[in-house]
Amino acid sequence: MALDLGMNLAQGQRLEQTLSPQLLQSINILQKTSLEIETAIKEEVESNPLLELDDNVPEEEREVRDDELPESGSEIMGDANSDYDPDNNFDNSSLDDSAMMDRGLLDNPNEGDLNYDRYLSDGSSDEDAPFKDLNVASKDADEEWDRPIKDNGKSLQEQLRDQLMLWSGTRELLEQLRQCGCSEKRFRSLVEYLIDSVSEEGFLQDSAAQIAELQNDSGLIPVATAEKSSDEYIDEIESMLRGEIPLEETSVPVREAVHVLQGFNPRGIGARNQRECFLIQAYALPKFPELGIKILENCYEDLLSLRYAKIGKTLGASTEDVQKAVASFARLNPHPGFQLSNARVQTIAADMKIVEKRGKFEVEVTRSSTQKRLRINQTYKSIMDDKSSSKEARDFVKTHLNKAVEFMKALDNRYSTMELVMRAILKRQKEFFSQGPAFLKPMILQDIADDVKRDVSTVNRVTNGKYVDTPYGIYELKRFFTSGIKQKPSAGGSEVGSAPANGSEEILGSAQVLDAMKKMIDEEDKKKPLSDQAISDKLAEMGMKVARRTVAKYRENSLKILPASQRKLIK
Repeated sequence: MALDLGMNLAQGQRLEQTLSPQLLQSINILQKTSLEIETAIKEEVESNPLLELDDNVPEEEREVRDDELPESGSEIMGDANSDYDPDNNFDNSSLDDSAMMDRGLLDNPNEGDLNYDRYLSDGSSDEDAPFKDLNVASKDADEEWDRPIKDNGKSLQEQLRDQLMLWSGTRELLEQLRQCGCSEKRFRSLVEYLIDSVSEEGFLQDSAAQIAELQNDSGLIPVATAEKSSDEYIDEIESMLRGEIPLEETSVPVREAVHVLQGFNPRGIGARNQRECFLIQAYALPKFPELGIKILENCYEDLLSLRYAKIGKTLGASTEDVQKAVASFARLNPHPGFQLSNARVQTIAADMKIVEKRGKFEVEVTRSSTQKRLRINQTYKSIMDDKSSSKEARDFVKTHLNKAVEFMKALDNRYSTMELVMRAILKRQKEFFSQGPAFLKPMILQDIADDVKRDVSTVNRVTNGKYVDTPYGIYELKRFFTSGIKQKPSAGGSEVGSAPANGSEEILGSAQVLDAMKKMIDEEDKKKPLSDQAISDKLAEMGMKVARRTVAKYRENSLKILPASQRKLIK
């Protein structure tokens, strides 16, 4: 039987969700940081002639009177009857990503509903503004100054590549490479491959480790091994980095490529481990104690365990001489990569502020001077008023006015949603704001999403990259979401979890445990530092039943503190 491979016309039904352009714009604006919003406003002003930044508005005219402020900033179209009580019910309107939302929130399907005269009369509309700034205009001149964005600088890899461009090999090295059939261009590509294998701390790591680190960050299962390359030298580099072959047994191009990288500044870059990192720096430092170099070369494990007497016996030196040599290690940098900062410099601007008024904490949302001055350009009002204007001109104004209004509504929705989420956080974390960071309770995104009737992805966008000024410093909103330690009052162990307790179980916030651990370590006897088990025992005496393995994880991952054997101070 012959198959019909021709084109056919068929009719069917399917159910799908689509996002309007207005909703997509609102989502995009919602997830931007304060500095990104500033850039977005300037770009929108440049592209849309109906938007402008009014520099002539007097300061007092930009202030908002208390009697003009709505109870809530949650309604885009300005529902005067919408109230928000942080101690009772939350606003039931929602901005979620399923597009199942009030059409009036962002969409304007009926063009006749838009009052062009109102927008063109004064550049804004109080009736359509969902949220007014809770702060009066700042008297601080620095607040009104448009701070320049600092140069973010180059990444660690970019700075190392710059050094590679300035590198020139010796005649002897180039001759050795030629005899191995490796051109200078290919040799430089090997050094570049090594540069890309350098971690943020400055150490070399194989590609499988890099992939595993990235996948761990994203919650995926790490791969066990990396795929083989078609380049024999790349395969050799990977084998060397995995420790399968020593560097001394690799080919000349690979061995010399590592030496070239390790010769770059700061010294210690490109080391395969901490010991090699210290040795590279020690060799390069003038007048570095010879005994210190011998300790690194022959007694590194004893050094980590602070067995000075054993080191002295092995090297034929007194304990005092060993201690003096070890003191010189203070000149060495354990993480040389941080000197060429791979992280971009970011200026933090608080989007909100928590203030205490009449014994209660309240949320104040801050808008920059750029956002306060955004308004509709008045020049185009004459085009709309002039009946003799062409249809093309009037359509041009209407189109760009619609875009301008949608952009301003998206900005308003961003602030109203941030305020709504922050008020919900304030309600759940009252002890944090009244007593301090140690009283931060375990909380997950879904908790706030349920309280404010928003999708959890919306709450995630609101809390990521948004900052609030609290009595205890500036915090990113996502820092209020922490795991906890779930334990039974009678149990001696614990397990980490973010689920709420049930029955007789108790939930202990990880922030409280971290604060107690840090205080213990800060106040410990440096000659007899506390072990992880000792910290666990002391926490149990305080009513916090935390297992030793949990203490070790918190100490290493969260507090970035060395184990007791490496914290010990010997004089």
